[in-house]
Amino acid sequence: MKLCVSCVVLAAACSGSSPSPAARVAKAGRAERLSIGGLEAYALEDGHLVVPNDGKLLAVGREPREVADLLAAAGLPRDTIRLDITCLLVKVGARVILFDTGIGQLPGADAGRLLASLALAGVQPVAVTDVFISHAHGDHVGGLVTKAGALAFPAATVHLAAAEWAALRADGDADAVALVAAMAPKVVPFEPDVQVLPVVKAIATPGHTVGHTSYEVGAPDGEKLFYLGDVAHHAVISVQRPAWSIAVDADRTSAESLRQRMLARFAAEDTHVFARHFPYPGVGRLAAQGDGVVWKPQ
Repeated sequence: MKLCVSCVVLAAACSGSSPSPAARVAKAGRAERLSIGGLEAYALEDGHLVVPNDGKLLAVGREPREVADLLAAAGLPRDTIRLDITCLLVKVGARVILFDTGIGQLPGADAGRLLASLALAGVQPVAVTDVFISHAHGDHVGGLVTKAGALAFPAATVHLAAAEWAALRADGDADAVALVAAMAPKVVPFEPDVQVLPVVKAIATPGHTVGHTSYEVGAPDGEKLFYLGDVAHHAVISVQRPAWSIAVDADRTSAESLRQRMLARFAAEDTHVFARHFPYPGVGRLAAQGDGVVWKPQ
């Protein structure tokens, strides 16, 4: 299990040029207030990746022209694909709950703004009580430790699926070993499909990784928000062509089948979804259109 998203993604995201004034301003981060019933929640910007439309990450095996036509029909550039990186924060009672931790110090992306965004939501890192990890790819766990190797959220319990934790501990990669050493004292693994906290239910969604987990967030008798994780990566490609392969899905067949089923179900049930790689703030719903579904941001 690699801590980087993929070497292809990170290398492609590096432009080698100095950031523009607008980009330097954006480093301050963003925090947008969300509605999940009566819960106080925020979409926290970490940054984004931009990769070429070359079939090496999304739409593996498809002709770039076919992908370009799909992107252009949605008003997007034909030759590049942008993936935003957004984390979810929920405050409930004495708990401050963070879902995934962004890229942190990993190179190659225009990212690393989570702490600035967290501050805009009125939260200091030491105040975070619970961190929920969807899976152990670098854009989800990179912000869990500081550059010095200390826990970025020292008071937080770290929740992740037992299968994902086992796979991470078995990984001999140096970054994985260091991450395991830092987070082990705080980890509380869980089994699939359990109510971990009163407002957080873990939903097993394996395929992208062996222990990939999505989360249903909200009071049991109130409105819910479904935290998608990496079931889908792109608001057009993954949604309108869910059977197209994604290079970083560990089990592509399972991931593609799951993606098709879940997106169709969300459209049928009008589910409120948080999709962290979709355009910021990543909140919306799926809607039926023709023989498929489309993303409707809110």
